[in-house]
Amino acid sequence: MSTRKTDPGGLYCYLATPFDKSGNVDLAVLKDYVQQIVEHGVAGVTCLASTCEGPYMTELERKNVLEAVSRVASGKLAVNVGIGGVSTRQAVEAAKQAKDLGATSLMLEMQQYFPVSFNAAVKHYQTVAEACDVPIRLYNLTLSTRFDFTPDRILAMSSIGQIISIKDASGDVTRLRDIRMLCGDRFTLYCGFHYQALEGFRFGAQGWEVMMHPSIAAPLVDLYRSLVDDPWSEQSSSLYRALQPLFHFFKQYGVPQSIKEISNRTSLKFGSVREPLEPLPDIAKRRLHRMMDELADRSIVSA
Repeated sequence: MSTRKTDPGGLYCYLATPFDKSGNVDLAVLKDYVQQIVEHGVAGVTCLASTCEGPYMTELERKNVLEAVSRVASGKLAVNVGIGGVSTRQAVEAAKQAKDLGATSLMLEMQQYFPVSFNAAVKHYQTVAEACDVPIRLYNLTLSTRFDFTPDRILAMSSIGQIISIKDASGDVTRLRDIRMLCGDRFTLYCGFHYQALEGFRFGAQGWEVMMHPSIAAPLVDLYRSLVDDPWSEQSSSLYRALQPLFHFFKQYGVPQSIKEISNRTSLKFGSVREPLEPLPDIAKRRLHRMMDELADRSIVSA
């Protein structure tokens, strides 16, 4: 295993995967999307993970997406790649492919078909770490995976040196505080939801990893920078309050569905979500567009 690396944290954009009218991955739109996100000054992009609709893609589509993202982003910002698989063999193969195609870190959650023990989860991560020397971000995605890396379990994962960061999407933002209390500076901590940003940084987050469209990227970057500077400041609170209704809409209706509907307001359109996911109902679409109009009138987001 290589010498332990560090993760500086930062704002990562979870990339929505654009689909054309036929439902195929639109690589041209994806490249344009990544380039626009690069220009907003984020620390990195994440592709092929859960909210990116990675689990709904074929192996060839995943490869094509990663190649397209890396072609634009490599050398400009970090490229974090979702490698989750039901089997350890799947995750190992995905990790090797991600390394070959330019990943700077690997996003790994504990997917399962049949329930597994915590010891089996530890072995799963150890095997991936031994097979590929790219740093791992442990992704605690409890709702989808039905597996919970509680703070005490994360402490027990400390011996796997390749795991250098934690993204907590358990829904309980106080987990960040508890992980920091138990693990000290062992891991870089990422807040995993839009709506938890303010509390997340107050509880010790060093990074924020959320999906964005370029039309809302600027205020998210501004909020992130303010949170890093001082999450208790009036500026941080004010910036968060302005975006809070939008963030809670994402929580209520789903992030990929919401971001893709926002894209319909712009020239950079992402298409629909992939079945069996459902797009927003019409009543939610109208509410979202009213919200975006209000934010645009206040010059918070681009029109």
